[in-house]
Parts: sequence; structure tokens; C-alpha cells
Amino acid sequence: MKGILYSRQKLKVVLSIILTFYSLTSFAQDRVIKGTVSAGNEQLIGANVLIKGTSIGTLTDFEGKFKLTVPEDATTLVFSYIGFLSQEIEIGTQSTIDVNLSEDSEQLDEVVVVGYGTMKKSDLTGAVNTVKMDDIPQRPATSVEQLLQGQAAGLQITNSSGQPGSDVSVKLRGVSSLLGESSPLLVVDGFPIGSAGNLKQINPNDIKSIEVLKDASASAIYGSRGANGVIMITTKKGSGGQMKIDFNSRVSLATPPNEFNVIKDPAQYATIHNEGRTNAGLQPFYVGETFQGTYYPSVQEITSGAWGTSTDWPGVVYRNALAQDHNLSASGGSENTKYYFSLGYLGQEGINIGDDYKRYNMRVSLDQKILRNLMAGVNVIYNHTDQNSVNAGGVNRSPVFPVYDDNGSYFFIGGQDFYHPMVWANEVVNNNKGHDFISNMYLSLKIMNDLELKTTMNIKSGNGITDHYEPIGKTWQGAESVGYGYISNYNDLDLLSETYLTYSKTINQKHRISAMAGWSAQKYTVRTSQLTGKGFVNDNLVNQDLNSAENKDIVNSLSSNLLLSGIGRLNYVYDDKYLITGTIRADGSSKFGKNEKWGYFPSVAVGWNVQNEEFLKSSDVVSQLKVRLSWGQAGNQGLPAYRVDERYGTGRYPNPTADGTFTTGFGPGVYSYSPDGIYKIWEGMANQDLKWETTTTANLGVDLGLFKSKVMLTAEVYHKYTTDLLRREQIAPSSGYDMMWVNDGEIKNTGVELSLDYSVIESKDWDWSVKGMISKNRNEVVNIGNTDGFDWYGGTVEKFRTPITVLMPGQPLGAFYGYKTDGIIQTFEEGLEAGLTGSRARPGEIKYVDLNGDGVVDANDRTIIGDPNPTFIYSFSTKLRYKKLDFSILFTGVQGNQVYNNTKFDGAALLNRWTPDNPTNDYPSLNEARAYEASDYWIEDGSYLRISNINLGYNFSSNNIKWLDRLRVYTSIDNPVVFSDFQYGYDPEVGGDGIHWGNYPMPTTYSLGLNVTFN
Repeated sequence: MKGILYSRQKLKVVLSIILTFYSLTSFAQDRVIKGTVSAGNEQLIGANVLIKGTSIGTLTDFEGKFKLTVPEDATTLVFSYIGFLSQEIEIGTQSTIDVNLSEDSEQLDEVVVVGYGTMKKSDLTGAVNTVKMDDIPQRPATSVEQLLQGQAAGLQITNSSGQPGSDVSVKLRGVSSLLGESSPLLVVDGFPIGSAGNLKQINPNDIKSIEVLKDASASAIYGSRGANGVIMITTKKGSGGQMKIDFNSRVSLATPPNEFNVIKDPAQYATIHNEGRTNAGLQPFYVGETFQGTYYPSVQEITSGAWGTSTDWPGVVYRNALAQDHNLSASGGSENTKYYFSLGYLGQEGINIGDDYKRYNMRVSLDQKILRNLMAGVNVIYNHTDQNSVNAGGVNRSPVFPVYDDNGSYFFIGGQDFYHPMVWANEVVNNNKGHDFISNMYLSLKIMNDLELKTTMNIKSGNGITDHYEPIGKTWQGAESVGYGYISNYNDLDLLSETYLTYSKTINQKHRISAMAGWSAQKYTVRTSQLTGKGFVNDNLVNQDLNSAENKDIVNSLSSNLLLSGIGRLNYVYDDKYLITGTIRADGSSKFGKNEKWGYFPSVAVGWNVQNEEFLKSSDVVSQLKVRLSWGQAGNQGLPAYRVDERYGTGRYPNPTADGTFTTGFGPGVYSYSPDGIYKIWEGMANQDLKWETTTTANLGVDLGLFKSKVMLTAEVYHKYTTDLLRREQIAPSSGYDMMWVNDGEIKNTGVELSLDYSVIESKDWDWSVKGMISKNRNEVVNIGNTDGFDWYGGTVEKFRTPITVLMPGQPLGAFYGYKTDGIIQTFEEGLEAGLTGSRARPGEIKYVDLNGDGVVDANDRTIIGDPNPTFIYSFSTKLRYKKLDFSILFTGVQGNQVYNNTKFDGAALLNRWTPDNPTNDYPSLNEARAYEASDYWIEDGSYLRISNINLGYNFSSNNIKWLDRLRVYTSIDNPVVFSDFQYGYDPEVGGDGIHWGNYPMPTTYSLGLNVTFN
């Protein structure tokens, strides 16, 4: 029973942490009833004690005790607790009432939200993780996805930027697409609203629970959008009874890293700079002379103290940043009407000067029983965001020079200093404002006891505006264009209508049947426009008078697509032992050609509740054992609209009169630029045979509960195979085009997932639980169609003048490609023997390997040099409660991935350079003219273990405060420590491409919070 109390009930151990004694008031107060509520030998924390027929009641405290003032006419108390049978006790003349509740086996079986319905967890055949918001540490976050890090096996959340409002990378069981969507589908209260990454529209405080659908049995019901899995979010709703008001407030301080990869000492900086230019055959700057209007002191002047300036640029650019997060909600209702209302505000400064983010949320939920068999409801969400993101940078500027000159103006170094951080923070405008409106409406008709009809109408409307301006002469674009500004707008509208029937029937207490069938229609439209101006008289009006610009450019677009679907599911359970589930979805999309308009996505799964067999029912060790096996297909339609049609575009061409005028041409073909920006790539050829990507998944799962479910273990093994990859393929020049969208290629993902929950101690004064999970995924490109050998994947990296990631059969997606290296050349003879020539063979150069042994190092020696995909990801956490004090800590980690570190030989690393007096084999010499090659020299181990959050809280007693239900204060630290061998970078946690660009640093954040519930 002990394990069941805390592990299998709908509200788990967290209830014992966050619930405190509360009481509701009554106008007629006459006497006090007290007592204890228990189950067996265990006291129940947070059990309900209610005066029958009223909303007057209380909750038991941490010792299972209660005290309730009752009116004179009260006759009966009702005692209830989730997972147990309710009891009614006559008050009579008693002043002390002790109650022992019995288990309710039906309630103990948790209900899980699945696509288009709910299901008892014991009946579940698919791979589904449920994340309760109470299980997630209270921590600062601008999106829901950030909070999910480390909460579900197989779900990889990568937060590679500390900038407020930034997106995160979300992968579930690897990547299954090249150019289509690669993140899971987000479904909020049944409404698919897009891919995971930055769900800013939903306030985390409004979320009740999150389900992660991982295999095809669970996600195939979403058909062409379910190939990457589904994250289902269920928001809070009102409950019957007296109004309850919740107020949650948090104030945070974010601090930048203590160390930056910079040279802070002015003399060292000048020495390094001079050496790099001298070795390149260039005139050194720091020699006591004037260049481009700036006097550069000599190293001797700096060392002697004659030059007194020393600027700590990290201290200028970065700051301690404040944030505040306040949320207020009210819920309640009656038997027929239930409501929930919330307001939220998040204001967050960035640690980089000039950056900030504000978010305003409002939500209203109303459920109304119109007739005995007719329910209606509406859920309305409004969200407004306001973000300034100039990302000033500049930490690697020369510490020799000041921030401001003697007149208080910006100090510019030379004639083309376009990256002064104070200019970007104070004078560059880069502001984005967004508004989002989401509405869900439903009608539910109970046609008969076993048959229900539900119809929904969902609307999502969003609009945003970006203001951008760069002042005259102070940035590169501002100097090139004599002032540069634009206003960019977007507006999107997503309409979804769904209707489905659900039939549920139990026959002879042995056979349980559930069937669902319905249809869905969704239309999405987006409009964009941008007005750009170049050439301004002054900066006074920034981008607010673009009409005054000398040159103006207008770009706008309209895109729309339609998705029609039929859906069905059948679930059968025999004797609570044997389970089978089948689903089917047919999707027809306007994105695909007339030859491949419809796609069909089936799934089937079976399960066996072994613990209900006679040979295991009486076991004192095994309390739960389920085996699950599933197979299914899901699709991906995440390509832009109109790729099946011939597309027309425009181009501007100079007139032959050479008078500076242009003619606009219109015709077949649209173009983009090559990764290096040098030449145009023409597309636009129709392909009526474009079709869905299809991912076929097989999954074997085992759920094991031991010792009355004190120990819960889940293991999953899966195989995902994606065919008909959507990709752009180079075609013959004779066609008149360069690229065309095709279905070509295959990818597979195979993996294993393990998760463990262990309730170590459960007692009156102590609770201690631990939770851990580990996931291993192996990704492989099986083929890439008719491409010869390999294909580039990703854009050109400027430092190397080439892309560095590829698609190659037999290799993981996005593998690093380049030269192997063997340290640093020590003598010219060694360089020549290695097959290098000219300046590449000099001492102090990186020694590239002649891999094919032909005596020459050239492009034919390039090979796979690294893998950005981790061997496994993991997390573990522990929660501890002692009486009213609670503590939790969360660790997250990644192991076995490699990072391409572009900053490995920047900043402070330059101090370790090769010289004749320091013949290191780890770092090359300094040379400003060196052309680096993409190679494994830049690859580092990206493994890390992070303490993600530490949380300490105290629950105050509210025994004598009638209007107070709960009061908790807490303090937390986010990202205090990262354990890693990664060098000369802010953080090893990088984006999905595995490249470290010198990212926006992740701060350490200290928070103080308050949770209050009022009656």
C-alpha cells in the first residue's frame, strides 16, 4: 500500500511537498471538529474533508491531521483522497473524528491524454511519457520546452543560447528529416499549433500536464505531422466549489560567466596582435604610430604604464540581469459551470546590454453543462511579446582602447570600426513585437451512455512587427547604405475544425471496447511584408520614416495550405490482461501534387498486463508488469507550399543606357543565393509527384513495478526508418534550373531508453525519491538518392570557406567532414614530408594528413572527422522533504557527442601559440593571413554534466488563517555548475548542427519565489 499511495496515484509525492494545511470559512461558526485521515498505517497528506452539501472544507496537514470549524446545522463530513474510496461520517456529538480510507483500484489507474481522447494508463499500448507540472522544478523559463529538459526519456532539449526569448532545439528519438520538420508536433488542448521550439503563447503556470507520444502507435493518429513524435499539453480547467486564487511570484538575478575567452591584459593583446600581423608579412599596429586616424601605442608604452588605458570589455558588454515573473489565477464553479482565469507577466533582462524580453499572458477557460447530456466549453489565450535583441557582442575588442573618448563620444578604432558594443546597445534598433490569439471551442453531446459526439473549432491568429535600424556610419550596413532600416510584418491565421464520435462499452466485466472515428479540416494562411530603406539624411527618425530614404525596396508574400483528414482508433481490452489498439489516419494536403495528394498512416499495438495473471497476482515483489509491442507509420509534410507547382518570380536588371535605372522582369523561376552568397540558385520547376515523407516505427516496451510500485522501471527499444526524404536535388542545367524538390533518400534511427523512479522513503516526516533516465539513439543516413558519394548539409562556414557537415550513406546525419590532422609542424622538412607545400609546410602550421597516401594533401584527403550526435543523453534528480522543508536537485547530461569549436584558437587560447621558443604541438603559430582548412583540429569532446537546478522551499502552516490555503517560499539556482572538458567556449551545449559559434553565454540564475493559494 505504501508504494501505491505515492507512486500510482494521480497526484504523486509532490502533493506532500506543496500542499499545506488550509481551511475554508463558514458564516455560521459553532464548533471545531479535528482528527486524522489515514490509509492503513500511513497518514494522508492533503486529504479532503468537506461538509456535505457545501463548499466548506479543509485539507489534512503533513501529519494527516485536520481541524475544521463547522456550522451548527452541519450533520455529515465527507472524507476523500485521490486513489481511495470516499467515506461519509455522521458528526453527531463528536469533536474528534479519525478516518481510515480504503483503496479504490479504479481511481488508482491514472488517466493519460492521447490523441482525440483519454485512456487508462493500464490500457495504454504505446510509448507515452506523462510529465506532471508539479514534478518540474520551479525555475525561470521563457518557453515550456525549456522546462522539459531532463523530464522524459528520449526527449533532447538543447538550450544553446542564454538570450531571453531565444528558441531551443527539440529532438525526440533523433532526427528523421532533412528539410522537413524535425521537431515534435505541439498539441495544446487538442489543437495542433506547430513544431516545438519556442511555445511562448502558453504560460507554464497554466499547464496541468504534458504527454510525450514517442512511438507510431501513439503519434500515428496525427498522420502527416506525427513522424517526429507529439508533445501534448493539457491546460488547467476550473473545478467545482468555492473560488480558489493562486498567486505565484518570482524574482531572479542572472549573472554572466566568471571567465571569458578573451585577452584582458593590454600588453599581451598588443603583443599577440603584432605577432600575428608580422608573421603574415603585414605592418604591425602597436608600434607607437597612427593608423587610419587612431594612435596605437607601442608594447613598451603599455608595459611601462605610459599608456594608462585598460578596458575590461566583458565587464562593459555583460551585466547582472534582473527578471520578474508574476502569475495570478482564479478557478472555481458549480456542478454545471466551471471556470479558470489567469494573468501572467514575465520581464527579463539579458546579460548582454541592450537585450530584454517581456511577455504578457491572459487565459480564460469556461465549461458549461447546458443540458443533462450536452456540454460546451471555450478556452481563450492571448499572448503579447516585446523583445529587444541587439546582441551587442564585442568582448574580444582591444583592451588597449577606451569605451569613450575624452569628449564622451564613442571611441572608434580606425576608420572602419563597425562593432562598438555601446553603439549596438544604444543606437541600433532591433525590436520585435508579437500578438497571438488562440481559441478552442467545443460541444460535447452524450447521445447515449456509451456514445459521445464531440465537435471542436480552433483558431490561432498571430501577427508581429520587427523594427530595425542601423545608424549612418556606425555599423557596416549603416556605413555601406548611409543608414539602413526596415519594417517587417507577418500575419498568420490557422483554422481547424474537427468532429469525432467516441464509443465505449464494457461487456460482462471482461471485454472493454473503445472506438473513435472522425474527420478534420485545417487551413493555414500566412502573409509577410517588408519595407526597406537605404540612404538617410540623418538618424533622427530611425526607421519610422522610410519614405524619406533615397532607395526603397518592398517585398511581400502570401502562402496558404489546406489539410483534410479522416481519423479512426479501436482499442480492445480483455480481462484487464490483453490489450490491442489500432489507429488509422488519412491526410490529404494541398502541398503535394495531384499524383500523391493523399497519404495513409496506420498503426497497431498489443499489450499484456502480466501482473493480472494468476501466477503473478499474489507476488509481493512484482506489483506491475506490462509488455508492449507496436508498429506504425507517420508522415512529414513540413515543406513550404507550392513546391509542386511551377513558380514565378521577379528580377531587376540594369538598363543598357547605364543611367542607373533598372527594369523589372517577371517569369518562371525563383532564386536564392548560394551559401557563400556569390551566385544565384534557380528553382521553381513543378514536380507533381512530390509526396509525404514516411517514418515507419517499431517499438518494444516493458513497464515494471516492484515492491508495491516503490520502484518503477520503463524500458523501450525502437527502430525508426524514414523513406522518401524531402530534399532539394541538383538537376541538369539544360532544364533551365539548378535545383528541384524531390523525394529521395532514407534515414534510420535506432535506440534504447531506460527510466527509473524510486520512492526511497515515505513517512510522516520524511519523503525521499530519486528519478533517472538514459537514452541512446543511433542515427544513420542509409542513402541520399542519386547524389555521388555525399552531399553538403548546412551552410558555408566563413572561417573555412566551405560547409563542414555532410550527408553520407553509412554515416550519421550532419557528420563533420574535413581533413585529419597530426599536431603542429615543427620543421619545414616535416611539412614537406607530410605532403604539404608552400606556406602550408612552414613550422607552426597545422599538419594535415595525406590520408590517401599519394604524397599530396588536397581535397581528396578529406573524410568524416566527427559526429555531433551524442552517444546517449541522461538526467537524474532527487527530491527530499523533511516536515515542511523541501529540497530538489536536477542533473542533465550529454555523452559522446563532438563539437566543432570555431573559437578554439581565439581569445585567450592565442597565448598558447606555437613559437620557436614554445614548440607546442597543440596550437599553431599566429598568422593573420592564414587560410584555415576544415579539419579535426577544431573538434572537441562535447560531453557534459550540468547541475541544471537546485531548489529549496519551505511550506508555512496556515492553521489559524481561514482565508489562506497554502504558502510556500523557495529559492533556486539554475545552471550553477557544468562539468566538461570543453575548452575556450562559453558552454558545450550547442545547437543541433554541433557547431560552437561563440554563442550567447548561459547565465547562472538565482531566484526567490513565492506560491500562495487563497480561499
